[in-house]
Amino acid sequence: MSKIFESIIHKRLFHQIKNLISPSQHGFIPKRSTATNLFCLTNKIISSFQIGSQLDVIYTDFSKAFDSIDFGILLNKLHGLGFHVNLTDWLHSYLCNRSLYVYFNNAVSREFSGTSGVPQGSNLGPLLFILFINDLTSVFKCSECLLFADDLKLFSSMNSNLDAVLLQSDLDCLFKWCTVNKLHLNIEKCSILSCTRKSQPLNHVYKINDLVLSRSDSVTDLGIIFDTKLDFSQQNYSMVSKAYRRLGILKRKTKEFSSEIALKVLYYAHVRSSLEYCSIIWDPIYRNKIEIIERIQNNFLRYLLYKKNGIYLQDVSSSYLRHMFNIPSLCSRRDVSCVLFFYKVINGSIDCTDILSAINFAVPARSLRNQGSFPNVYSRFKIIGRLECGRTQLEVSEELGIAQSVISRLWQRFQDDGNVSTCYSTGRPRVTTPNEDRYLAVTAKRNRRSTVSDLSRQLSSATGTTVSRQTVYRRLGHIGLYARRPVRCVPLTATHCRLRLA
Repeated sequence: MSKIFESIIHKRLFHQIKNLISPSQHGFIPKRSTATNLFCLTNKIISSFQIGSQLDVIYTDFSKAFDSIDFGILLNKLHGLGFHVNLTDWLHSYLCNRSLYVYFNNAVSREFSGTSGVPQGSNLGPLLFILFINDLTSVFKCSECLLFADDLKLFSSMNSNLDAVLLQSDLDCLFKWCTVNKLHLNIEKCSILSCTRKSQPLNHVYKINDLVLSRSDSVTDLGIIFDTKLDFSQQNYSMVSKAYRRLGILKRKTKEFSSEIALKVLYYAHVRSSLEYCSIIWDPIYRNKIEIIERIQNNFLRYLLYKKNGIYLQDVSSSYLRHMFNIPSLCSRRDVSCVLFFYKVINGSIDCTDILSAINFAVPARSLRNQGSFPNVYSRFKIIGRLECGRTQLEVSEELGIAQSVISRLWQRFQDDGNVSTCYSTGRPRVTTPNEDRYLAVTAKRNRRSTVSDLSRQLSSATGTTVSRQTVYRRLGHIGLYARRPVRCVPLTATHCRLRLA
């Protein structure tokens, strides 16, 4: 009866305060999990790798966090969140007026009252702990953090020693918060992981309460082993070794089993589940690592075939065995898991703003194979003209809406042979050189009253190159200039003069 009452209170309470919980908290929150927590961290590490930076991650450890919650501090925080006084009084009775005893080896201790801690194994205990630790994220000013219940990690990008000093200041704020809230850090278990691909990383000495934190090359974070290079080699080795041990136990304990369904259920529960935990984080891309993981299931498939036929057949392909027993490959299941994770993020089944903001959609315009792959003749001359006038490729790309890679290839081709055609073997070479085009542009800008004929004559006298008026018009049009048309003065007759003066 008490469990039902707690679940009702939890449901009503969480609905009211769910918007107050920090988005950095992933523990005991619907639509969040260890996978979302680790995905956020992995995304931060990859982003730092892409810009050639270093990400320092500090893992902390609270000593008996759930058992150290002070009742008075917790109730004050709940009152500050807007809880009604009747509810806080009920929670006070729920926490303080609780009798405890120890049962061990058929012996029962005398009853005693707890002075701190939230009930573990209850419905309200995890929620009360989350509300107690919720304001911790607000004390960090220079770094980011991720929480899974009491598992806290701080991280910040390291570009200079100043960034390390700022991260150290947040560590000092963390220790101060723990002192005020009567929580204790197990500093010996706190560690530092510097994720970088630099040959000479920045190894700053971090301290908590004047005690130096240890630095590690790998850290187990929520069951996944992270290393400095983020290649998950140690994670794969540890996972495969554990799976082989579990498979060996399964085969030894099921010697008398004959049911194919029972063997499959045991394999799914004890072996395959360990090979698929948070697979979106460590999913390998190299064939040799994929095959090493796949061998575990192939071993089990041959064991199933032995149970069915009574003999081991070594020349049977793995694909045939998967088809026979209707068991998909582990690689395909990981692919499906990644797609499902993406689907859940897009459709709101996973509530994590950091992951959703990291997803970018590229919606290309509809084009045929012979369209849009290269700009037309007019656009190509516009590109060349702007580049010759000193504009950068990025500026031209943004102005004309053409990919910078296309502009780069066009400019390289023009510098090689002066050809701006889509094919190397076709197209007429330009009459003017880049220097002559630049001369036309400068002359037109200096003398705004020059006509196309004037510019053609000036170019001929200066360089000896004779060009048509149409060529000059095109060269100026590529850079946004247009030559003046010659003005012809028509003499006015006496009638015109009389009408204008009337």
